Amino acid sequence: MLQSAGAHPLFETRYLPRDSRLSRIRVAVVFRSQPFETIRAYDMSVIRWTRISEALSYTGLKVDVIVEGPADVLEISPNLRLVPATRARWDDYDVVKTLFHKGFQALKKYGGADHPMIIAKFGSVVGIDEREPGVYFFGDEHRVLLEVQREIARSARYITVLTESSRDLWIRDFDPASEPLLVPTGVDGDIPPAGPNPYGSCDEKIAVFVGNIYVDSQPEVNALWQRRLNELGKALRARGVRLFVVGKGRTDQLDPAWVSYVGPVDHHRVWDYQYHADVGVVLAQGAVQHNESSKIYYYLRSGLPVVSEAPVPNNHVIVDANLGYIVPFSDTPTFAERVEAAARQDWDRDAAMAHVLSHHTWAHRAAIYERLIRRDFALQATG
Repeated sequence: MLQSAGAHPLFETRYLPRDSRLSRIRVAVVFRSQPFETIRAYDMSVIRWTRISEALSYTGLKVDVIVEGPADVLEISPNLRLVPATRARWDDYDVVKTLFHKGFQALKKYGGADHPMIIAKFGSVVGIDEREPGVYFFGDEHRVLLEVQREIARSARYITVLTESSRDLWIRDFDPASEPLLVPTGVDGDIPPAGPNPYGSCDEKIAVFVGNIYVDSQPEVNALWQRRLNELGKALRARGVRLFVVGKGRTDQLDPAWVSYVGPVDHHRVWDYQYHADVGVVLAQGAVQHNESSKIYYYLRSGLPVVSEAPVPNNHVIVDANLGYIVPFSDTPTFAERVEAAARQDWDRDAAMAHVLSHHTWAHRAAIYERLIRRDFALQATG
């Protein structure tokens, strides 16, 4: 049975799909094995999943998002459906796209891991040696991710990664003959107008850290970030700047004297925390980092100046947009000084937002997959 879902809180569905030869191609997108009704758009992994699915559907592809429940197929928009895993018939799909390690694990659970056209997307790639700097997964977590990657290397036709460092690591440790596609995080083209100021009557300049600071995953990074946020918050208060943290994660070590923790905020509301802030803050995961920071795209899209630590791989977007500063890793005095300077500087925010719109939307990311699928199925580029 097919139901029309109409508007859905996890999806935007503002656009009609293009009339395209791609319309003959059916794609299944698999994210993770979690009851659909429990999923909330509090972190970037959920936003990546929904937005890339939508963007692929706008190209003309017929996209089914595979979920655990509901009981029936739900039509979100003309080319986009929610399909229960129990109803998925893998032979009906031309392409299966998995997101992250958990997406492939879910596909295996659902019985589709032997599909001949799997495109496996990685957020992070772990190396064989967990002590190698750049990717911060250790112990049992590292071993599980490593085994999943070995399975993906045997099963997937294409690999996509977020950064060149991840691509180089994959080629070196898992498949020297492969050519992983570089598909960074995207950002919404259309965003809501500014709403009420969520910071209330705060009369100080506001710096904000928006994003997941981890709960069960990457406890070492969580401990580092809590310490660094406390240090930065204290240094900023001395300069008349207040630090807010918006997002989910373990926060037991955050000092409320220096850091104001908001908690998780739905993606429809999070824009106001960026519109009404003065600076967006980005922390590195260590002295070397392979994974990009998705928050950079979102800060810049809302016209928010960014101060980021040097190891973050996609800092070049800040430079290209000319809206912020790069600071040395773990240098709190310099970080605080640059945050204050960024909060007080007169920036060309419109030019920065235009740059992001011209290069980094989800439509730009979907176009990479569109070219790949056209090539693989020998489809013409027009019509």
